[in-house]
Amino acid sequence: MKLFGTDGIRTRAGSFPLNSPSIVAIGQAIGEELRGRILVGEDTRTSSPWILRLLTQGIDRSGTSKAESAGVIPTPAVALLTRSQCFAGGVMISASHNPFEDNGIKVFSQDGTKLTDEVEERLERRIIELLPAGAESVEDAVPDSDLSGQTTSWLKRYEELLLAHFPNGRWLSGKRIVVDCANGAMSMVAPAVLRALGAEVHAIFAEPTGKNINAGCGAVHPDALVVAMKNANADFGVAFDGDGDRSLFASGSGRLVDGDAVLLVMARQLSPSHVVGTSMTNYALEKKLESQGIALTRVAVGDRYIFEEMRRSGAPLGGEPSGHIIFSDFRLSGDGLLTTLKLSRVIVESGKSLDELTQDWVPAPQLLKGVRVSRRVALEEMSRLQSVMRGARAVLDGCGRLVVRYSGTEPLLRVMIESDDARRNEEWMEKMLSAIQEDIKNRVDTP
Repeated sequence: MKLFGTDGIRTRAGSFPLNSPSIVAIGQAIGEELRGRILVGEDTRTSSPWILRLLTQGIDRSGTSKAESAGVIPTPAVALLTRSQCFAGGVMISASHNPFEDNGIKVFSQDGTKLTDEVEERLERRIIELLPAGAESVEDAVPDSDLSGQTTSWLKRYEELLLAHFPNGRWLSGKRIVVDCANGAMSMVAPAVLRALGAEVHAIFAEPTGKNINAGCGAVHPDALVVAMKNANADFGVAFDGDGDRSLFASGSGRLVDGDAVLLVMARQLSPSHVVGTSMTNYALEKKLESQGIALTRVAVGDRYIFEEMRRSGAPLGGEPSGHIIFSDFRLSGDGLLTTLKLSRVIVESGKSLDELTQDWVPAPQLLKGVRVSRRVALEEMSRLQSVMRGARAVLDGCGRLVVRYSGTEPLLRVMIESDDARRNEEWMEKMLSAIQEDIKNRVDTP
């Protein structure tokens, strides 16, 4: 039984493995593993307080750990506070960019980093041992929760730690910034931090109700930010995802600036020997970096894999197109607000606008589609898909790339095609999707 995906345990709240008996078992296993004070944060989903209560029950039941609530707080804040305040570990209740019906549990070790595969596997085995009979079939009705008063002093401490990393006072004075908080955890802190640095902030989607997180806004729907920029007369805009560990940007002209473009700007600033990306990093970024003597190392999708490679290789910078950017000076996973401050600093110190800093960034045409699946069939067992993949890779050799993978957070089989020809991408995407549907149909029809 596989419980952990690329970013914790995640599913629809109330369903296995986020039903009541499972959450208590998860809490007990976490408590037994971490052994000490555990900081627990939550995002703005209506199910988060319910999960917090059950998780705390389980942690207390371990007899070796005690949970301390951080209230509504971004995921990166839990990571940073876990390390800086000497907790035995941290837990974040969040499904990140997923809709409000979903939720999740992310676990951090004592140093604020995500758990290794080995520790996750050990936790999974213990959780399964602790599950009562019939736990997989339990479906809970999740109560609606009032989000008011959910913040704590830990949020203020996170704000202080970030601001201490950027001295010299109000260096954003004179800058106007549009901030899309995705009705998530950054609603409580991002506008305040930017205002403390002197920026004039126009906050949008910063009124969480428990059911509007990521709904038509934030990093999942950046066009909402682009639309807001058209009438804002702002220097730039930023959109966070629901738990605040990633951010996308829009320039003053309303041009979308994704994680690859941010990596390019920051790489030019830092001049590293190499940068860490993923299988989804745009081909054009690899070529841009190569022309400036900077190598790109690709790893599997997920900011934990980027972080692990950065730690192994000593790279000072890594990230994903989706907006997870990691800087070695914090030595933690992605933080959308930290990225915003780092990029703001470059804008201020260079005297250039975000449009100017990204004017030569032209991504290779890329097409990304997801096919919803009821179960994960090994790709090598999908014969029609394998045949089409071989043909696509032969055509794309030297001018593009093909990536086929299962999502680590959703029941999707993802296909990404990029090359120097958008029409070619569309033709091969149609063939790929047709092959996938054919393989799925054959499996359903086969007795």
